[in-house]
Amino acid sequence: MFLLGIDGGGTHTRLELRDAENRFLRRAEFGPFNLNSIGEPAFRALLAQIFAECGGMTDCGALCAGGAGVSNLRTEQILAEELRRAGFRGRWKLCGDQEIALRGAMDAPGAVVIAGTGSICFGKNEAGESARSGGFGHLIDDGGSGYALGRDVLSEAVKILDGRRKGSMLEAVFRELKIHTPQELVSFVYDEKTGKAGIARLSSVALHQAEAGDPAALEILENGAEQLCALVLAVQRRLCLEGCPIGLLGGLLENDNPYRKIVVQKLSRLGRPISPAHDALWGAAQMAWELAET
Repeated sequence: MFLLGIDGGGTHTRLELRDAENRFLRRAEFGPFNLNSIGEPAFRALLAQIFAECGGMTDCGALCAGGAGVSNLRTEQILAEELRRAGFRGRWKLCGDQEIALRGAMDAPGAVVIAGTGSICFGKNEAGESARSGGFGHLIDDGGSGYALGRDVLSEAVKILDGRRKGSMLEAVFRELKIHTPQELVSFVYDEKTGKAGIARLSSVALHQAEAGDPAALEILENGAEQLCALVLAVQRRLCLEGCPIGLLGGLLENDNPYRKIVVQKLSRLGRPISPAHDALWGAAQMAWELAET
């Protein structure tokens, strides 16, 4: 018997195999997992690839998959259909990537705040109750995320462009995008190919400008950090988790940079910011083992 953990992201999917005694076997990587992005035929093909990598699913005792796009009910329906077709007879669970991230980050009750292209906070208390805040997408939410920082950088740049503000942000944006005119800037922002990831890329401008002491960039990072604190505070209040450990996850918080420093400083008012003990894929594999044990 083997156990299977899956961390399904918007750009790639990773799996971890463990044996019945919870000993590590191997990891593998595939393409994107998000049904909303890749469509049903590609999602079914991805699952077939994963099951083939495992050598079939008849000997799989339990599976836990955490990933992007799982709020789409079809994701669970398709996964159930493909598992039946593959002869799987064990227990399984599909959940959001924030849940496997928390399991990987810590064993104790606590919360994780994730700031990558988007943002979300997820926590679990001693009673096993869980709650989330944020994560509703870049059009209406995602405060403190890479997208939000990039959008604020662009907002600052156009204010400088027409004289509402002074500073070097416009020049930094032009340099990052390798453009020279306002028309090129507008074309970049509204080009369908840019998407939210393209805007989030400009969060790096805020980081670099903050390192150089740009007051506008520091203000953008301060505001973003306050948004992340608000996410954490909402979860803590709902779960009575005041003062809990807070795992820092996502591309903006996993590496040393000015934003992480500001976030850590502000979050310290709410609890103890920590680096995750393990990654989300490890968390998914552990949740699969726990399913097999119950």
